[in-house]
Amino acid sequence: MELRHVDPKTLRENPENPRTSAPDPSADRMMALNMQVVGVLQPPIVREDADGGLTVLWGSRRARCAVMAKLKQIPVLVKAADDTLDGLAAGSENVIRQAMSRPDEWRWVERLRREKKLTDKQIAKALMRTPAYIKGLSHLARLHPPMLHAIEIGRGPDDGEEQIIAMAPLAEQRAIWAELFAESAEEGQDPADYLLQANDPDDTVPWRHVALQLKQTRFYARDARFDSSVANAYGIGWEDDLFTPAGEDGRYTTDSTAFEAAQRHWLAQGLPAGGIVMAENQYGSAATPDGYRRLGHWIEPTEDEVVGYFLDPHSLAIEEYRLGPDATRVGASVRVPGMVDAGAVQETPKGRADISGTGEKLIGEIRTQALHQALDVARETADPWDLVAALLLAFTGGNVSVQGDPTGGYRKTSARKAAVTALFPEGLLVREPDLLRGHAIAVLKSVANCDVSLHSGSGISAQLLGVLFDADAQMPNMAFEAFLKTFSKPGITKAIEAEGLAAQSTGKQMRAALIAHVGETRWLPPAAGFAQAVDAWKEALADDASAAAMRASDDDEEDAGDEDCEDAAEALPNAAGPETAAETGEQDDQPMAGVAAHFRDQMAQEPEARAHFDSHVEFLRVA
Repeated sequence: MELRHVDPKTLRENPENPRTSAPDPSADRMMALNMQVVGVLQPPIVREDADGGLTVLWGSRRARCAVMAKLKQIPVLVKAADDTLDGLAAGSENVIRQAMSRPDEWRWVERLRREKKLTDKQIAKALMRTPAYIKGLSHLARLHPPMLHAIEIGRGPDDGEEQIIAMAPLAEQRAIWAELFAESAEEGQDPADYLLQANDPDDTVPWRHVALQLKQTRFYARDARFDSSVANAYGIGWEDDLFTPAGEDGRYTTDSTAFEAAQRHWLAQGLPAGGIVMAENQYGSAATPDGYRRLGHWIEPTEDEVVGYFLDPHSLAIEEYRLGPDATRVGASVRVPGMVDAGAVQETPKGRADISGTGEKLIGEIRTQALHQALDVARETADPWDLVAALLLAFTGGNVSVQGDPTGGYRKTSARKAAVTALFPEGLLVREPDLLRGHAIAVLKSVANCDVSLHSGSGISAQLLGVLFDADAQMPNMAFEAFLKTFSKPGITKAIEAEGLAAQSTGKQMRAALIAHVGETRWLPPAAGFAQAVDAWKEALADDASAAAMRASDDDEEDAGDEDCEDAAEALPNAAGPETAAETGEQDDQPMAGVAAHFRDQMAQEPEARAHFDSHVEFLRVA
C-alpha cells in the first residue's frame, strides 16, 4: 500500500458501500469534533481509478467526517483494486470491530491522567463525552477486582446496580463476593478472589441481590430545605453522585439522622409565614389538620388558603399541600400533634415536643410491662365478664390479625391456638373457671401491647385495658436518667415546675434535681400513664359519630338530588320535538341549556365548584 495525504473533499464514495442506512448526524458530529482534536487516527483505504481519482473502499465515514471537521488533508492508504476481496473487506471491517470495555476505558483514562498529565476536560473533549462520564469511569476504581473481570467478559451489572455497588465500601463488596462463591472457589483459594469462568456461560452473578445487599439510602441536597449553614451545624457532609444527569444537583448524604434533624430545624425555624406543619397519620402519610381541607389542583387559589408542609418519613423530603378552611368545621380546635397555625409560627418559633419519639417508645414499653403485671395480679380473681369484655376490646386493637404475637410463628403454637385447643377439645366449651381465666389472660398478653409501632402496636385499646385492670398501679418510678434525657428543655422545665422545683440553667441540672427530689418514691409524668386514654377514647368516638352523621347527610342529599333531577326533566319545556326538528332541519338547543343550568345550580353552589363543573361537564344532544 502507498501512504498519501489528500484533500478529503476529493475522495469519491464507494458505490458498493455495505452501509446503506442513513448516517446518525449526532454521531458524525461527535467524530468530526474528535478529529479536530486528535486528527484521523486510522487512514481510510482507497483505490486509484483509471482517471487518477481515488474511491474509498472502507472508511467512508472517516472521510465524510473529515470534511465536516474542515480538515485540509488526511492520510489515506492506496491499494490495488481486487474485485473479489474488496467487498468482503469493506463489510467485515465494520462487523468485527469491537468497542473497548468500560474497564479498559477506565484504565486508559487513568493512564492518560498519570502519564500524559491530561485533564478530565481534555479527555472528555477527545472522547466527545461529558466530564461527568469520565468521573463515572473512575467509579470502577471502587469496584472489587473480580467484579471488574465480570464486566470485561460481558457479565456485569446494569448501570443502576453498578452505581449502587460502587458506592459501597470495598470491604463489604469483598465480603458479599466471598459469600456468593464460597463453594465455587478451589481448595486453598480465597472465595473473595474468585473469577468467573469465561468459558462457562452459567457462571454468573446475581447482581440484583448484590445491589440490594449493598444499597445505602441516600438523601439528596435537592430535597433539602435547609441551607449550608444548617447543614454544617448538623454535621452533614455532601458526597457527589457521579451518575447524576448533567444539570441536576447530585449531592447526597447517607446520614439520615442528621438530614432529618436539619429538615425539622427548617420546619421549626424557617417555615414561611402562614405555613402549617402537618402531622403524620397512622399510615405514615400527611394528616389533614382539623379545621382545614385539602384543595385539589383544579380549585382556583383563594385568599384564605395556606400551605401545609409535611416531612415524608421515608424520603425525608418536605412535601407541600394546599389547604383551605373547612366550612363544615368552622371553629374546630386544632388538635393534631405537631401542627402549627400561621399565628403561632409568626409569634413564637416551634420548639421540640415535650417528649421525643425515643421517650414515647420508652413509655410504650414500660406501659406494656405494667399492663401485663396488672393482668397477672387479676389472674386469680378476675370477673369472667371483665375478661370477656377485655378480650373483645383487645381484638379491636391496631395489631390484629395478630402481628407481633410472641407466642406464634413457624412451628409454634400461639396462645390463641393453645386456648381454643384446651377450651374446645371436642368442639364444646370446657366450663372450668380457672382454665378460662388462665387462657384468657395468656391470650390478652399475647395480643395487647402499648408499643409505639405502626404495624404491631395495639393503640388506644391497650391503654383502656390498663384503665380496666388498674395498670397505673404497676407503673414504676420514671425519674431515671435514660428516660428524662428524652425530654426537651421546655419539657423537663415543665416537669420540675410541676413538682414545685425551680428551673435550672441546663437540662442536666434539672434532671438531677428531679431525680434527687423523687428519691425512693414514684414519679410518673401524666403523658406516661393510662388514665388519659379515657378522654382520648371519648374524643375518638365523638369524631366517628360525627363522620357517620356527615356520611348519612351526604347520602340523603344525593337521594334528594336524584328526585329533583327527575322533577326537573319533567318540567323542562319541549320547545321543538323530533318531528319539528326533522321538518325544519334545525335543532333547538334551548332545552339543553335549561338542563345544564338546572344541574349546575343543584350540584355546584360555591364559585370554585361552579368553575370546576363548567370545566369538566358538557351536555350534548344525542340524535
